[in-house]
Amino acid sequence: YQDMTVDIEDCPCTGKNMSNLAGPWILLTLYHHQGTHGYEIRRIIKGYIEDFSVGLNITGLYRHLNMLERRGMLSSEWDTTEKGPPKRRYYLTETGTACLWHWINTLGNQAQLIGRFFDQVRRVFPSAVLPKVQV
Repeated sequence: YQDMTVDIEDCPCTGKNMSNLAGPWILLTLYHHQGTHGYEIRRIIKGYIEDFSVGLNITGLYRHLNMLERRGMLSSEWDTTEKGPPKRRYYLTETGTACLWHWINTLGNQAQLIGRFFDQVRRVFPSAVLPKVQV
């Protein structure tokens, strides 16, 4: 065993490299706001997650939108009816709706697992102040 100094700020435990779940957020947003363009999708999602200090840059968002469209979850079309440059509007497909429901089930299971984890943490550290996990 060799004791190595580890910079805890670069450790995965900080959550810096965890996914912001852009895919399911995009699907949910488009389910409720069909025909929305990228910057508006970003604004809506940021409104839900900004208090967690989780980033969602526009380049990453468009990368997710393109990937979801290639997989058949979304369709898009150019809108040239407004002033200014054309905007690409995105629409959720039937496959995208099915994918959203898979995400809902998967994330529900993950939330229950996280809740159980915190139940065990409370047993080990009874005085710890922990977040409530709502399912």
